[in-house]
Amino acid sequence: MKLQANYHTHTALCGHAAGMSGDYIREAIANGLKEIGFSDHGPIPRAFMTPREYADNWLERQMDERIFESVYLPDLAESIRKYGSKISIRTGLEIEYLPGHDDYYRWLLTKVEYLVLGIHYFPSEGGLYNAYDRMDAPRIAEYAALAEQALSTGFFTILAHPDLFLMTYRDEQGVLLFDEAAAAATRRIIEASVKYGVILEVNGGGPRRGRYVSQDGMDWLYPRTAFWRVVASYPDARAVIGCDTHNPPNLCDAVIDATIAFAERFKLNLLPRIDLESERKRQR
Repeated sequence: MKLQANYHTHTALCGHAAGMSGDYIREAIANGLKEIGFSDHGPIPRAFMTPREYADNWLERQMDERIFESVYLPDLAESIRKYGSKISIRTGLEIEYLPGHDDYYRWLLTKVEYLVLGIHYFPSEGGLYNAYDRMDAPRIAEYAALAEQALSTGFFTILAHPDLFLMTYRDEQGVLLFDEAAAAATRRIIEASVKYGVILEVNGGGPRRGRYVSQDGMDWLYPRTAFWRVVASYPDARAVIGCDTHNPPNLCDAVIDATIAFAERFKLNLLPRIDLESERKRQR
């Protein structure tokens, strides 16, 4: 499969990427993509969490609330004006889900065409817990529970890196684990994606972190072989390649080719392109 579209694209406005929308669009055109969607890390208002939670959970790695309307949206509008005759350009955000603030997500969907759910932190005992810290079986269950709750809202078209919760789940020797707790969380996430019509992303950013010892041999932190083996057993589950690119030259490089090859091994229901209008109707 040749990449036709990407819906997971970041810009310098999130604080940890390079380039603006035009840089990625020119790269997409040069590589023959038909559609590119921008999904920079959307702002989570400070009022949604405690000061400690705000400081501890990657919040410096998201777009500032003021930047979203004053720079991000105008930049995308200008790129659509300039390049829209050459490639389809879609507007979106990758964003966390914090329960109790659904009006905020509804408002965001009046500003952009789609939302990508990217869970990097989740409610746990003692407050929000960062998924990049060490995960254990209870926290894996909490992660899956939040994913299911978020998908049930109908706000999200894509679930980014759905297997990210496995990244720091290891045994005492440091081997990446996939035990019954992991399998149960995996099934819960997949079944929620099927029930609520959300597309699972095979993430092209994970392979850039290298390979590690797992129960399947050398494996990426994500996408993880064991997770996608389970996805393959659900014929109604849908998937899409997400480049998760933070640098324009990485949009269509050899790492993305390897990610596509990984997905094709499992004979997934892999969508080459997403009909965003139909997806929004499906979720309403």
